[in-house]
Amino acid sequence: MNTETTKIDLIRELIDNCKFDDALEQLELLQDEEPDNFETYYELARIYFELGDYESAIANYEQLLEHHQSAIMYYNLGLAYEANDEIDKAISNYLKCISLNEKFPFAHKKLGVLFLARGDKEDAKEYFENYINLDVPDSEKDEISTLLERI
Repeated sequence: MNTETTKIDLIRELIDNCKFDDALEQLELLQDEEPDNFETYYELARIYFELGDYESAIANYEQLLEHHQSAIMYYNLGLAYEANDEIDKAISNYLKCISLNEKFPFAHKKLGVLFLARGDKEDAKEYFENYINLDVPDSEKDEISTLLERI
C-alpha cells in the first residue's frame, strides 16, 4: 500500500469515528502536499456536508467533477445543492446523474419529490413512475404508487 492510500485510509477512519476536526486538518495537510489527489476533495465534501457547510461541500464536489465525472458525484452534488436550498441546481445535477446512469433510483425519486414540491405534477409523475420501475423495495413501490394516485 502506498503512502497516499495509507493517509486516506487513516483519514477515513477518523471520519468513520466522527472525528471531523482531526480529519479536516489531515485532509488540508494532504491537499497541500498532493493538490491533485482528488480523493481529498471527495472526503472534504463529505465532511463539510455532514457538518452542514453546504457551500464548502459544493465547492469540493465541483472541483472533483472537473476531473472525475460519475453518477454518484452528480447525485452527491445534487444533495448538497438541495440542502443549500438551490433547488434548480439540485435538479440539474440529479438530471446529470441520470444521464450517466439512467437506473440510478435515488435520483429519480429526488426529482419526483422536487418537481412535486414545485407544483410540476407531470414531471413529478414521470420520475416517480421511473423510480418504481427500477430495482427498489416493494414497500417503496407501494408508497410511491399511493402517492401517484393522489397526484
